[in-house]
Amino acid sequence: MQPTVSPATEADREAWVQMRHELWPECPLARHHLEIDQLRQNPGIVAFARVDGAPAGFAEISVRTDHVEGTAASPVPYLEGWYVRPEHRRSGVGRALLAFAEQWARDHGFTELASDTDPPNTLSIALHQRLGFREVGRSVHFVKSLGPADHKPGFAP
Repeated sequence: MQPTVSPATEADREAWVQMRHELWPECPLARHHLEIDQLRQNPGIVAFARVDGAPAGFAEISVRTDHVEGTAASPVPYLEGWYVRPEHRRSGVGRALLAFAEQWARDHGFTELASDTDPPNTLSIALHQRLGFREVGRSVHFVKSLGPADHKPGFAP
């Protein structure tokens, strides 16, 4: 059966959290709930796919206003998370989610869609390329612990 894709709703939250946990199992469930709340505050959209009424996958699209490597414009919609449950892979669910995201972006006046993946995730890289994305760079991110702060974060002393 063909997948149906629609914007995620609050009624989808538990299935969405479960699928996020399947994608990012190292992330605590409370963090998934927090990130969902943050995504729902963003002007982007979350596409939710079902097959025969059962949750099959999701695509989280934020709208980034910061610099996004390789893009020609800002702001730009950004594919933050894209997941299809294993039993629904290679059945068009991922493609349907991406098509939904692309149409949403076009409908809102955007001309690009950006994404990323970890360099060792060769399957995701190949999938992105097969679906029309082009690689624009690779990076390694760093964080340095500064120890306890003398005061709350902010710019005023």
